[in-house]
Amino acid sequence: MKKTLILVVLTGLMLTGCSGKQATATASAEAVAEVTITVPNVTSLTLDKATEQLEDLGLKVEAVDTVDGKTIVSKKNWQVTSQDPTGGAQVAKDSTVHLGVKSLEKIAAEKAAAEKAAADKVAAQKAADAAAQQAAVKPAPVVQAPAPAPAPAAVYYANCTAARAAGAAPIYAGTPGYGTHLDRDRDGIGCDK
Repeated sequence: MKKTLILVVLTGLMLTGCSGKQATATASAEAVAEVTITVPNVTSLTLDKATEQLEDLGLKVEAVDTVDGKTIVSKKNWQVTSQDPTGGAQVAKDSTVHLGVKSLEKIAAEKAAAEKAAADKVAAQKAADAAAQQAAVKPAPVVQAPAPAPAPAAVYYANCTAARAAGAAPIYAGTPGYGTHLDRDRDGIGCDK
């Protein structure tokens, strides 16, 4: 009877121990399946919206200014630029997601500077194109022919005394004031004698 009692007690313990182990294994497998969370991609969101989305999934958030190292006071003034772990990664519940953020003011200033640089580049390109087009269209400079020498003024000397008084004697043929009436010997020089 002692042997039977011992066998019954041992059998009861064995059956109790086996069923307890199976229940624990099943419960822990279910717990592992529930704890894994897929991290959403929160880059380009404002920090307040990203934090809200991650905390709703049971994750902790740690944000750091990656540009200037400034303290984050108002989460709505910051934009998420990077995250670790990245979107789509599987993590345990209560894991910490590290976010790199940049001030919206800095982003706006960088965007304005980039737009200004692009506008300046476009303006410079247009100016270069206009100058090239103007140079191509501009005709060659017109060279004006030199004006013909003015015709000699009509000078008339009535006689050699008048020519000498004007300081024009002797008068050669082809010069203003020459006339055959001033050249008696017809050698082409008037008022020579």
